[in-house]
Amino acid sequence: MSSANPVRWEKSLTSGNEYLIEAVQIRRERTGVHAKVGLFLSNRLLGANNFNVERSDERIRLANQAHEGLPTVDQADYPKLHLRHDLDIFCLTLWQQYLEPLIATPVNGDSTSHPVEYLAEPFVIAGGGTIMFAPPGAGKSCTALLMAVSMDAGVSVLWPSKQKRVLFVNLERSALSVQRRLGCVNTALGLDPARPLLIQNARGKSLQDVRDITERSIQEHHVDVVVLDSISRAGMGDLNENRPVNAIIDTLNGLADTWLALAHTPRADASHAYGGIHFDAGADIMLQLLSSVAATSLGIGLRVTKANDIPKPPMKVYKYEFDDYGLTSAYPAHLADYPALAEGIQLGLADEMHAYLTNETGQATASQIAQELKKSRGHVVMTLRSDKRFSSRKEGREVFYSVPSSRAFPDL
Repeated sequence: MSSANPVRWEKSLTSGNEYLIEAVQIRRERTGVHAKVGLFLSNRLLGANNFNVERSDERIRLANQAHEGLPTVDQADYPKLHLRHDLDIFCLTLWQQYLEPLIATPVNGDSTSHPVEYLAEPFVIAGGGTIMFAPPGAGKSCTALLMAVSMDAGVSVLWPSKQKRVLFVNLERSALSVQRRLGCVNTALGLDPARPLLIQNARGKSLQDVRDITERSIQEHHVDVVVLDSISRAGMGDLNENRPVNAIIDTLNGLADTWLALAHTPRADASHAYGGIHFDAGADIMLQLLSSVAATSLGIGLRVTKANDIPKPPMKVYKYEFDDYGLTSAYPAHLADYPALAEGIQLGLADEMHAYLTNETGQATASQIAQELKKSRGHVVMTLRSDKRFSSRKEGREVFYSVPSSRAFPDL
């Protein structure tokens, strides 16, 4: 149940006005039950506060503020003490009212009437949450946008898709960058480059910061699926602790029945998402993205590592091609085209080094790269010399490698 779902209490006054108490963002925290509580008179706000509803002094202040805003005739009809009493009862029973729809009821078993519905088969299921994880620079954002547009448009170029209203929540990149990527993704899927997608651009903000406006966007646009880029911007605490991870999963489940969220991997291990084990427990599908470079294309492998209610499918492989502006084409491929994926390498060495130099240091020697990525120095040197994306600069006896501003695969 979404905390956006309000709990309400109404009272008709003799003047004909309707008095309303409404609570949203209801949650239990360490100090007690908190909520955003508003008091209204015929849709006119009398007072509001986001507070611990178990604190009597907070309730008294809110009740006094609301009573002062009542017309004289309603103040006489509805004395301040009565208003305080009703607000006290509402707040002190709020948690019970909020949980009321969750009370246990007998349910008849039925294994046939509601088969699993795929929205982007086999990676996104209706009513489920998917976490797609990979190291930085591997192609997560590009793949997520391809999935978002495929579902929003109902096109099955890459995976069988059902048309649903999609909201893409961008916490990572500039609005201009996402707009450019969207045009490229539309083109790659055979759509009009200018085809719109519902996007919430909030670079520099956390999911916690934008939750209210995200809920409003979902309600106003009747959104079916939320795609989040990315979990690392959730702003709910250390991802290695259980409480923040559970809060993120609860927030995503509260925003939409169906969601896809991107996650990074630990620097030293790309086999799982960075953070607590509850990410695996909370998601219905954990989707590992692997990538490998071959000539002028990028090979993407999508491997389901955990699945609820569906069998684990074999790894699917796709080929992405780029020009100076971004993605130009995307279509299914074969493992034989990208043998590194068949070997189970989470990220091709060239891409891993590219991501490290781009996102971490800017420049480094072959020895530094090999030590940081825990790779063979000989393999690192050979890759640096053979891949045209890397440039070198000699300083004394040391050779430093970097990534020029013009890249073969921009903004993955």
